[in-house]
Amino acid sequence: MINIRSSRELDKMTHTDTAFMYLAAMQHPDFRTICRFRSTHLDSIKDVFSQVVTVCKEMGMLGVGKISLDGTKIKANASVKQSKNADALDKEIDKILKESIEIDKAEDEMYGDSTPYQMPKELANKTKRLEKIKAAKKKLEDEKLEKINITDNDAKIMKHKDGSLKPSYNGQIAVDDKEQVIVAADLVTDTNDVNQIDPMIQLIWATMGYRPTILLADAGYFSYDNIDLLNQIGTDSYIPDNSFKVEERGKSKYFLKSMFRFDKENDCYYCPAGITMPFKWIQKRDDEPHLKQYIGDHCSICVLKNACTNAKKRIISRDPREHLMEEMRKRLRTKEGNELYQERMSTVEPVFGQMKQNRGFTEFLLRGKDKTKVEFILMCIVHNVEKIEGFLKRKAKDMKEVLRTGFSMDNLENIGEIMINCADKISFLGGIVVGSIFSNRIKSEVSFLLTF
Repeated sequence: MINIRSSRELDKMTHTDTAFMYLAAMQHPDFRTICRFRSTHLDSIKDVFSQVVTVCKEMGMLGVGKISLDGTKIKANASVKQSKNADALDKEIDKILKESIEIDKAEDEMYGDSTPYQMPKELANKTKRLEKIKAAKKKLEDEKLEKINITDNDAKIMKHKDGSLKPSYNGQIAVDDKEQVIVAADLVTDTNDVNQIDPMIQLIWATMGYRPTILLADAGYFSYDNIDLLNQIGTDSYIPDNSFKVEERGKSKYFLKSMFRFDKENDCYYCPAGITMPFKWIQKRDDEPHLKQYIGDHCSICVLKNACTNAKKRIISRDPREHLMEEMRKRLRTKEGNELYQERMSTVEPVFGQMKQNRGFTEFLLRGKDKTKVEFILMCIVHNVEKIEGFLKRKAKDMKEVLRTGFSMDNLENIGEIMINCADKISFLGGIVVGSIFSNRIKSEVSFLLTF
């Protein structure tokens, strides 16, 4: 695989590579045509994604509804230095206007009342820059943002795994556990994943026609609202909260909250020393349910105080929805729950690894949310096409094994199943399969295939 994404390189390959010549039917689209296609056909690309997933479903590549969610940060085609706040934008606008006045003054001295036929290059560049900055400033004010990137206004500063801060987008995928097929994909500008459960469930429903029976996701997706939603739609979810790992390790300077037992009937907590911590007052919050505060009255004489708190009294806050978290932790601590959650790491995380490491998809080529979303969904189609190719190869080996071992009732049924599942899909994937005979390179850019 050669990981070609550049439209100019794809243009060149239609003249130099046998596989690309075949797939292009000896046509030679201009690089601008290829670039324009993947920049402006978001709805069409979404339809193709859905069609490919449907093919996977009909070929028996999907499981029984066990879906893993994950998100990854992908760098935008923009520099972090171009992300600025309102004050920095105002300063640059003033600077450009001042420089423009100075250029006008110098030209007046040079040309007098006459004028050259063309705007000076330096002034033209500054004018374009000024227009970009003003547009960025308007969006920053309209959306009440702290910072905005001048090069790509839609990109947000996001923290990557290496700790670096870069203008980026957040790629979201839902992966079926059976063959690692991506069944839903989206690109968002949210810096975290907590608000993506509902949108991804809707996308899975739109693509598959049903909601997942089991949903696995990491702590970034945990919220009381998300767990409540999944319970309401009947999806069995396994999503740890942010403190779950800390609680499991049990390493903390002071007693963990889980060590305090809640008594719902008497509306109180019992501390590790067995002393009652009664309900005292309500802590009001604007956008969330109010918290109930439980306070230890005997901390000053407790022999365990130094291991419990450095304050005068230990305070425990309780959200009225906290039972959702406690029920989730109970599920995750079971043998079945732990095994299911571990499956997530071998289902969805390798998909992003294949995209970034194997295909070199670490940065977008295009700019703007709509264009980058096309680019991201195309990469998801690439992934699924490669999974289909691998599946067909395995089925071909199964058929060869049936022919080698001889015919019996069992393997006659097996060969029939293989033919039914795969035969009517060959025409859809014909170009892909035949192209792969000539070269593995065709998997590097599905956008090129879709142009035709």
